[in-house]
Amino acid sequence: MIVAAGCARRPPVPALADLGSVAPEVRPLAEEALNALAQNPSDGAWWGRLGMVCEANGLLDAAHRAYGAATEVQPSTAKWWYRLAFVEARREQFDEAIRHARKAIDLEPSYAPAHLRLGLWLLDRNDIAGAEREYTRATELEPNNATAWTELARLYLERGENQRTVDTLQRALSVRPGDRYALQLLGTAYKRLGRTSEAETALAVGSTGAPEFADPWTLEMQSFERSFAYRLKNATQAFLANPNRSTFTQLERFRFERPDDVALLSHLGEVFIEGRRFDQGIPILEQALAKDPQRFEAQIVLASAYLEQNDLAHARIAIDRAISIHPTLGRAHEIRGAILSRAGDKRGALEALQLAVRYDPRSTRALVWKGRIEIQLAKLADAQESFTRAARQDPTSPEAWIGVADVAMALKEFDRAAAALEQASRFNASDSGVKEAARRLAAVRH
Repeated sequence: MIVAAGCARRPPVPALADLGSVAPEVRPLAEEALNALAQNPSDGAWWGRLGMVCEANGLLDAAHRAYGAATEVQPSTAKWWYRLAFVEARREQFDEAIRHARKAIDLEPSYAPAHLRLGLWLLDRNDIAGAEREYTRATELEPNNATAWTELARLYLERGENQRTVDTLQRALSVRPGDRYALQLLGTAYKRLGRTSEAETALAVGSTGAPEFADPWTLEMQSFERSFAYRLKNATQAFLANPNRSTFTQLERFRFERPDDVALLSHLGEVFIEGRRFDQGIPILEQALAKDPQRFEAQIVLASAYLEQNDLAHARIAIDRAISIHPTLGRAHEIRGAILSRAGDKRGALEALQLAVRYDPRSTRALVWKGRIEIQLAKLADAQESFTRAARQDPTSPEAWIGVADVAMALKEFDRAAAALEQASRFNASDSGVKEAARRLAAVRH
């Protein structure tokens, strides 16, 4: 129970058993938090830390009690009211969540994520006017917060204000170009306004979009998660962001924790290859595949790694194994096309890429690669169709627009080439390939 701010009663410090079913990997952190709290039972920060440990590791009842105690002994700290609201929302106690989110905002009105979350919960309760106020306030606090603009646009869309939706989403896209969720909403608004062609393009690009939130207080809570999967995720992200000896060693330790885990071996091999540590990644993937050769995703990554190393014989073996396991996987045929192209078999590469497009017609990359081979084989009409389809599916792809421009230049249709490069610049003006294509166009025109 949450007690009024002026109450003098000090909440009792719980024992480890009171937290619920604590996983072995979480136990040391929980014990550390409890020991620190026992030394500082009147300090809301330590109650809040215990709450974050519990929330991050799925102990929601214990988290609720800890945050309640934090707000009791430190009622002037907005963070604990905000985290309390989060836990209540996860427990589907939305009235309480809304009330405590408002308390957090009263204490720290400049924290934009609190306005965004409150807006979401109010919208779920069909309080559209209240949600609009919160979203608008978030845009005022953080004008460069694309999520705030996107959520405000979503509200306008639900209210049927389609042109206002478009205007607001253009603001969001100016902050975060190519945002797929914003494009998904934009496509719906365009469709309602009768702008069919623009709607098809935006909906195609935004089909996989989902809203993204930047919320430092939630990220702080998530840092206390101690499950194996979470630690592995963090170590993976650290390595891919900066693949040095330290991050490599940190990731390598997981092998010693679970030496017989084939899924882990496969993951590590794939990550090392993505980080271009081929000498480590290839043997690990070969080891995983020796234990479970049916892991077609690992076969595809292995084939890509061998291709990067220009070991075309082993690349061909790996990709043929992947295709034998999953013969209708477009991505596998894409890689096979790249291998055959590198080996000089352009017609074989084109056949592979045609299969890739057949099995995965939404793959922009397959269409672009297919178009490139068609240009090399002087099949300009086919190349034009491939690049045009790619650009229609993903207008944010500079490679697709460059391909359209290259075909147009080959046909001496310079105005059409310029229009294609203008489209590429609209979505990605800083792309080096776009700039190089513009230089080629300037050269052939003069």
